[in-house]
Amino acid sequence: MQIEHYIVSSGIKEIIEGTDIAQHFKKIYACEFMYDYNGLIQWPKFAVNYTAKTQFLFRINKGVLTIDSESTNALNRFTPEDERRIPFRNMIYIGDGLTDVPCMKLVKSNGGQSIAVFDQGKGKDAADALKRAERVNFVAAADYSAGSDIEVIVQAIIKKIQAVEEMQAYA
Repeated sequence: MQIEHYIVSSGIKEIIEGTDIAQHFKKIYACEFMYDYNGLIQWPKFAVNYTAKTQFLFRINKGVLTIDSESTNALNRFTPEDERRIPFRNMIYIGDGLTDVPCMKLVKSNGGQSIAVFDQGKGKDAADALKRAERVNFVAAADYSAGSDIEVIVQAIIKKIQAVEEMQAYA
């Protein structure tokens, strides 16, 4: 099994790329600016909102990772489920805000797993409401340390995906 990590964010791409963990992601989709020859921001180049985020999940799903006119045609072309690079059922989406809700629901509705995370001490009620509304599979504190709830959940999901894929190979 090969695991890939992606970031789909409404944040600023350059800030995310400046973090220590950015190198561990196959692709980062986030807001970008256009710059002039002096390096000054001229205009928003690319904005990522809640609807744009779902487009990136389909890009990942179909293996159309670049953003240009050719890739847009490939993205919008019909692709049978069995020819898609990463099936939704093999995706785990971790979201921490309202702009993540459509993606969490999209992944969950297509057999994948969605996790709503919240900051310690706040946001738990909103995350629990997403679980009750069946928009996510799991709720966990945004604690990514070894042995945390989210680590246990993600490892269990990965084991389940691996088991299902292995069983399908025998079918």
